[in-house]
Amino acid sequence: MKIENITFKSLADAKAKFSKVVEDSKEKDIVITKNGVPAAVLISYEKYTKIMKFIDEVRDIYLLDIGDPSLKNIVIDFDKNEEV
Repeated sequence: MKIENITFKSLADAKAKFSKVVEDSKEKDIVITKNGVPAAVLISYEKYTKIMKFIDEVRDIYLLDIGDPSLKNIVIDFDKNEEV
């Protein structure tokens, strides 16, 4: 993430011009500050969906590597083809 692609807005300014801030988020990430401290980030929906897809793919790769932890305590009797 490049600093040129980030815009900082105060909470008051973001509230007053919310429609414009949402429109601006399509081009740049918006960091919303409260009392000068970063409090939230507004990103485009397209970027959000890409991030979520990436997280899902990384999770899938992780689970392939370690195995699904929810299956740890399941024992399968392969002779009967059923859970024990």
